[in-house]
Amino acid sequence: MYRLEFALAVAGGVAVVVALRSHLIPGVLANYIAHAWIAAIALTWFFVLGRRFPVGGLDARQLRPWYLLSLVVIAGNAIVAFVFPPASLHVNPVTLIAQLVALALLVGPSEELLFRGLIQTSLNGSIHAAMSWGSWRISLGTVVAAVLFGLFHLVNLGFQSTADTIEQVAVVMVLGLVIGLLYDRTRSLVGASLFHSVTDFSGTALPLLAYVVIHH
Repeated sequence: MYRLEFALAVAGGVAVVVALRSHLIPGVLANYIAHAWIAAIALTWFFVLGRRFPVGGLDARQLRPWYLLSLVVIAGNAIVAFVFPPASLHVNPVTLIAQLVALALLVGPSEELLFRGLIQTSLNGSIHAAMSWGSWRISLGTVVAAVLFGLFHLVNLGFQSTADTIEQVAVVMVLGLVIGLLYDRTRSLVGASLFHSVTDFSGTALPLLAYVVIHH
C-alpha cells in the first residue's frame, strides 16, 4: 500500500513544481501547497482508512532523546553558519517570514506524518528483515522508508540544480534514517516532527543570523 501513498506524494509534488515553473503560483505558496497535500494523504489514511501509526504525546521521557538530538543539530548548524556565512543576502522580508513559518510549523510535521508515520510503519509491518548494531535493531523497512524519503526530494530538480538536488537527496536519506531509527525506539511522531522542524528551521535561520551579525 505504501507505493500508492508515495506515488500520490510524488504526483502532487510534480504538479506543484510544474505550476511553479509555469509561474502560476509563487515559490512560498508552492511550499505550502505541496506539504498540505502530503499531510492530507497521511491524515486521510489515518482517520478515514484506519491506517494507524504511533504518534506519541508530550511525555518528557519519550521526548528527551529528540530534545538532545535537536540541540546537537542546532549547534552543528550554528558552527557551519558562522564559519561559512553567506557572502551576500537578497531576500524579501515577507517571503522570508512565510518560508520560516513553513519550516517551523508545516514541513517537518507533514513529512513525518507521511514518511515515518504512514510509510515506515507500513513497511515495517510487511518487511520483517532486520539487523542489529549494539542495542539498536535496524529494520529493513526503516531503511527503505529513509531511501524513499530521500528520493522524494528529486522533485526539487524542477527548481534547483542537479548537483544541489543530489546532495540534498543524500543528506535527506541520512537524516531520514536517523529519524526513522529513533522513531522506532521512541514511537513518538511528535518528537520526530519537532526534530525535523528544528533541523530545517535552524538550517535556514542561522545562516541569516550569521550574515546579519558579521556584516552589520
